[in-house]
Amino acid sequence: MGIAVLDVGTSSMRGILYDEKGQKLFMKQIGYTPLYLPDNRVEQNPEEWKNAMEVILKFCAGYAKEQDIEIQAVSITAQRSSVLAIGEEEIPLGNAIMWQDKRVLSLLEQLKSREEEIFEKTGSRLNPVFAGPKMMWIRTCLPEVYKKIKRFVVIPDYLIHEMTGNWVTDATYASRTLLMNLQSRTWDEDLLELFGIEKKLLCPIVEPGSVVGWIEKRFSEKTGLKEGTPVISAGGDQQCAALGMGIWNQGQLEISAGTGAYILGAVKKVPERLHPDIICNASAIPGEYILESSILSCASVFNWFLRMAYGMTEENRNQVYQIVNQEIRESLENPEAPTVLPFFQGRGTPDWNSEARGCLYNLTLGTGRGDIARAILEGLGYEIEVNIETIGQYIGKPKQVTVCGGLANSHVFCEILSGICENAVCIYLDNEAAAIGAWISSAVTLGLYKDYESAFCRGRSGHLVCEIEAESGMSEHYRGEKKKYNSLYERLYHENA
Repeated sequence: MGIAVLDVGTSSMRGILYDEKGQKLFMKQIGYTPLYLPDNRVEQNPEEWKNAMEVILKFCAGYAKEQDIEIQAVSITAQRSSVLAIGEEEIPLGNAIMWQDKRVLSLLEQLKSREEEIFEKTGSRLNPVFAGPKMMWIRTCLPEVYKKIKRFVVIPDYLIHEMTGNWVTDATYASRTLLMNLQSRTWDEDLLELFGIEKKLLCPIVEPGSVVGWIEKRFSEKTGLKEGTPVISAGGDQQCAALGMGIWNQGQLEISAGTGAYILGAVKKVPERLHPDIICNASAIPGEYILESSILSCASVFNWFLRMAYGMTEENRNQVYQIVNQEIRESLENPEAPTVLPFFQGRGTPDWNSEARGCLYNLTLGTGRGDIARAILEGLGYEIEVNIETIGQYIGKPKQVTVCGGLANSHVFCEILSGICENAVCIYLDNEAAAIGAWISSAVTLGLYKDYESAFCRGRSGHLVCEIEAESGMSEHYRGEKKKYNSLYERLYHENA
């Protein structure tokens, strides 16, 4: 028997077939790229997700048939705040507005006076990354489109409908809209009125780990999946990544260093003294919560530079990584490296500075591309460390720092991060944390395991943990450099504010 996990990321979609013990049997991945447009707009054609899902699940079903494996369920985890407007014929009315899109910034200025109320109800500050402001922008700026809308959805809602015919969302995605009351886990009437969104346009909210429908005949015919196979909404990708890294007890902390970076800690309930330097969202565990800090651009910044300076393509990616890692190690011998502020999409937590931009400082004629690559990783490390300290106010000093995502594959980045955080960095050698978390969620839902800890222990058995520590002297060096980094940010954005 097996569970097919669909992991819908920003730059690719993966389908992984796991057996009942959490062992990976088969994987199919399809890449895509959002459209980066003028005026801070980022969009994507939803057909790309629909087509990728059909191809991926067709391959999974084909493999299962060849190996005589019954697929018990399809489990979906996805990026969380990209918005689609669905019309009368239940098809999208255009491209999705992606989570990185900031076109709504000017509109949000009108709601600044209500920010405290919004945070108190939602656990999140007013910010363009969330789904509700994007819906408000469509209503305000595209009134003719708004009249045609039957439903607002996020990406997993759309894909679940394609599989099952049902429109439904779970609390992890709803908690990223600024429209859900975090305590009641329902759509909040006051917030709906504030953003001008009609409740009838939103999907009903269920808890993560719920069966949200069953594979319909039409989708079965396209993919080969058995009609009637249950579909489970495991929760948002970052919530599932936390589950896949074993983050459910207070004091545990996980860093997902992908397109953006997310630092997550677990809490059983919403903290009483929650401050707007952090986000509180619904957890992948029903009824529980996560504290989240976010860095809006992470691996995306590093990969941008590799394409610009090293000519990286999909075909030569591995070769380029080997070259850049060697050049970064050589650069670490140079105490006079440049500094990079990695705010290519603005700064996330703790201060949500949407006006912040990427900055390269302290160049000389001796600066090489390896020095800049190193400075990017160090800048990301400084931002991660700031956010670890922020979460630490609520959960205490973390007992360990565990990293997943694309940059977790970079040993030199993990060394730099260890030096900055003055803590060992742990990585699982199987880095598919969100997918494993979705498997854990579904394995519990299907009754294969009695609880999340049992499923985690089974699913992660054999996934060796690698512990990386900085070389002697790195932490002392980074204490001084971190002060310079923070001083540069303050001079650029706060001194004259």
